[in-house]
Amino acid sequence: MITITLAVIALSLIAYLVKKAWDINQHWEKKGIKHCKPVLFFGNCFPIVLNKKSLSDIIGELYNKYPKEQVLGFYDFLTPRLFIRDPELLQKILIKDFTHFTDHGFEINSETNPTDDQLFVMNGSRWRAFRNKMSPIFTSGKLKDMYTTMSSCGENLIEYLKKRENEDIDIRELMGLFSMDVIGAAVFGMDPGTLKNPDCEFRVMGKRLTETNFQNILRFWLLLAFPKFFQKLGISFQDNIVNTYYGKLIQQNFEYRKEKQVYRNDFTQMLLQLKEKGKVEVQSWDSNDDYLKTNEPVGNIEQYEITDNIILAQAQSFMVAGFETTAILLAFTLFELTQNPEMQEKVREEIFEQTKHHGGFTYEALKNMKYLEATIKETQRLYPMVAYLFRACTKDYELPDGYVIKKGDHIAIPVSAVHLDPNNYPDPKVYRPERFLEPIKQGIYLPFGEGPRICIAMRYAIMVMKYGLAKFLMHYRAKLSEKTKVPLQYNYRFFTPVPSNKIMLKIEKI
Repeated sequence: MITITLAVIALSLIAYLVKKAWDINQHWEKKGIKHCKPVLFFGNCFPIVLNKKSLSDIIGELYNKYPKEQVLGFYDFLTPRLFIRDPELLQKILIKDFTHFTDHGFEINSETNPTDDQLFVMNGSRWRAFRNKMSPIFTSGKLKDMYTTMSSCGENLIEYLKKRENEDIDIRELMGLFSMDVIGAAVFGMDPGTLKNPDCEFRVMGKRLTETNFQNILRFWLLLAFPKFFQKLGISFQDNIVNTYYGKLIQQNFEYRKEKQVYRNDFTQMLLQLKEKGKVEVQSWDSNDDYLKTNEPVGNIEQYEITDNIILAQAQSFMVAGFETTAILLAFTLFELTQNPEMQEKVREEIFEQTKHHGGFTYEALKNMKYLEATIKETQRLYPMVAYLFRACTKDYELPDGYVIKKGDHIAIPVSAVHLDPNNYPDPKVYRPERFLEPIKQGIYLPFGEGPRICIAMRYAIMVMKYGLAKFLMHYRAKLSEKTKVPLQYNYRFFTPVPSNKIMLKIEKI
């Protein structure tokens, strides 16, 4: 009798879940929004689970199937998202009418998992308060100060290459070591020595946090598919062992600096200043810093305490966002420059010209390497680290055709599709850095987002990538190894374009 009862309960639960998923899959049909037919429980993401297509591929197919539609329907597993296709509407949502779409829409449990409480997932007035407090960390003056922390990382990069001049180099692995050293110096105020010892604990923990293994992929997709379930269960989207390790590093660093009265121009020092004073002092503010402003009236924003967990959460967010993405983008840029050797020589000439003009490899020299920066931006256009931007509607919003986006609805901006739209970029699949030597029309270049929610560390990320590339190219000429399979193959199950095979390079000393 008990067996029969349990069987009936199990079948009833299955029937309920199937009915619930079926109802969700009728969402866009009922709304009259064009969409692609979803699969039960998986929505439009089933090809990703099968490793047949990337998220960017799926979005691109939807985007190109209905070229005359302003908006399109998409099923992100069990979450219906409204894709904004029209460029003018896209701009209004991201900038002009941002007050209707201030949140990313993630569900986290900050009490159970305080280190998940990162700026990226914060909502409402809390996000505004912390954004305003953290913005001065990334002004032009602060970036110039932080530039000096990268010098030892650059020398370690060249020493690493000197020992491997006769070997094929896994360029993603190399740039991963470099970016980890930079993050260690700038964020954690230490020299982790990953270029000298790739197996050090700092590197091992960093890889555990960001590598594209089954556990991290599953955690990420479950977070997207069942956000409320994740929140209720108190499941973290980060590894507790890693949290503990980096938490101790941050705490030890803070204690050492206070006890020894050590001051360094780095991210750690500014976080410490923020914790002690509740604000970061700004030495200079110029027009290049305007992207840091939210362009919204601050009003009577509540005061939020800067706790140790908040500090650790922000430090880890830069680890997650800066380590793997920097490594992959640098690897893709060098891959493209090996395919276009004339462009590689043009970049190298600019590096030598600017270092000579500014009397060395200075911050000013790096800042004026415009063609180098254009290669990075073109790489970000072709290989965006996000397929789409997340937004949640925070108050009802009526579209020009009368359709109302309700509070709580999820919307998305299809970054990868916008970047490959021939209306935005002629010959969009051709690598052409010259596109970015002139100003780009607003709303068609979105690797860091746009509007008040644009990535706060955007210019710092570009500075790190420029530095790593410039150091590499002023000492070595790169060619593609015959061990590299072209065209590149990818692991489609992850959110970012991750190569499934190594990108191997041969190097020749200049």
